[in-house]
Amino acid sequence: ARPHPGRAVVSQVGMGARRTPPHGSHGSADISHDADSYPQEVEVGNVEYKLKLVLPTPARFQQLVTQLAYRLAEGRGRAVYLLGVEDDGALHGLCPRDMSASLGTLRRMCGHVSARMVVAAQRTKGVPMGRIAEVRIEQFAECAQVEVRIAVLGSAQAGKSSVVGVLAGGPGALDDGKGSARTLVMRHMHELETGATSSISQQVLGFDGASRLLNWTEELARTTSELCASSSRVMTLLDLCGEGRFLKTTLAGLTAHAPDYALLCVGADVGITAATRLHALLAAGLGVPVVALLCKADVADATSLGNLAEATLRLLAECGLPSPLYLESEADLEAAVLAEPHPFSAHCPCLALPPSGADGGSEDDSGGAEPDAAAAG
Repeated sequence: ARPHPGRAVVSQVGMGARRTPPHGSHGSADISHDADSYPQEVEVGNVEYKLKLVLPTPARFQQLVTQLAYRLAEGRGRAVYLLGVEDDGALHGLCPRDMSASLGTLRRMCGHVSARMVVAAQRTKGVPMGRIAEVRIEQFAECAQVEVRIAVLGSAQAGKSSVVGVLAGGPGALDDGKGSARTLVMRHMHELETGATSSISQQVLGFDGASRLLNWTEELARTTSELCASSSRVMTLLDLCGEGRFLKTTLAGLTAHAPDYALLCVGADVGITAATRLHALLAAGLGVPVVALLCKADVADATSLGNLAEATLRLLAECGLPSPLYLESEADLEAAVLAEPHPFSAHCPCLALPPSGADGGSEDDSGGAEPDAAAAG
């Protein structure tokens, strides 16, 4: 069964968090054995080695908190810290005073990420100086985030990857008119060469308590871990394939990834194709609510864009979807979101956004509303 929109998840949601502890099978480093050293620490996974955490400076402490948030994200809300161990896995150990100070620092770090810690094990055998400790950390359930997953559908060259790239990449990811934004989303060399997506790419949008899109609050895009650590709500965009030969992959995205909504992209230059119709029918057949998005509106004149909007509305009706609600500007979208009763309960929103954006649009068109449109949604 499909999960209800707004499911509660912990930390790095929908991103296939990796857990690669050096020993054990459940994120435990198992320090009880008599090995002289451990494998070298790896950058991915939820296990962190720390020689000591004694009286860090404020700047260093903030770095440590960010690092802890990353490890928790990698372990879906759980992390393991080994104190008294070098980054290369060598056992060093800590004296009682340094061990106590390090545990105190780690406890303060946990307070900044709404987590709790427990010293799972300590070892003195084979340790040159004092002892080492294994500390298990887990985030509180209250810090769970609300996630909404959106499957981005549409034919090849409709602008799906560019829209996702601009929304997730921030102001530095505005398109250059030649497809630069989609390069932030594509995962394989052949995708970059052909411009056609052949895999499922997941990009996260983070929102704070005031519904601001955090991807766009800084000039440089934040990492996924940083977004998840600072967001109260997250939206996972599933960029799916438009070409027919990758239909299996698209179906996997619509089923295995259990999206809450589908964003059907219709390019003003390519119009409604067989793939557009198929994707709309698949979403409707699976019971996934659909939002239609008219992309590349800057390449069409007003008459052509109007005809395309009417054709899109007819397509949605033919698929048995609710009668569409056509939104042409940010003001239209804001009014619809704030209206009572909520019109989206009886209508399928149809948005018309111009470019994926060499300049981000302006207040005169809805291209400048891309980030806010996502936030309002």
